[in-house]
Amino acid sequence: MKTIRITLSLILTLSALAVLPQSANAQAEENGIKQRILQRVGTVDELKIKALVGENNKGLLEQRAMLAPAQTKVMNEENADRKALYAILAKRLGLSVTVVGQGRAESIRKKSAPKLWIQEPSGKWLQK
Repeated sequence: MKTIRITLSLILTLSALAVLPQSANAQAEENGIKQRILQRVGTVDELKIKALVGENNKGLLEQRAMLAPAQTKVMNEENADRKALYAILAKRLGLSVTVVGQGRAESIRKKSAPKLWIQEPSGKWLQK
């Protein structure tokens, strides 16, 4: 009986240790995504102020006018990071990525500055 308890205890300890690096890696990945998003805030805001991109109803940037290749790259990188972050949050909260993105879109719409392009849940675009 003592051997079974020790073995079970060892298995549980090793299982916990195996999970820790994954959790640390997942947290590092999430932090990296957030850091990249923060580093792009100024550039993304500039694109929105110039009405080149808008915030769609999925929580992503959407092209509203012609973009230079560098601007397209920024938009695509931002959207890739947002999608990755939404996936992490969806898993953590037990929701779909779509629901997380829509929730983020709602938050962005409420906080958006005047005259920026936003997409309503219905799909209609307007300048706030």
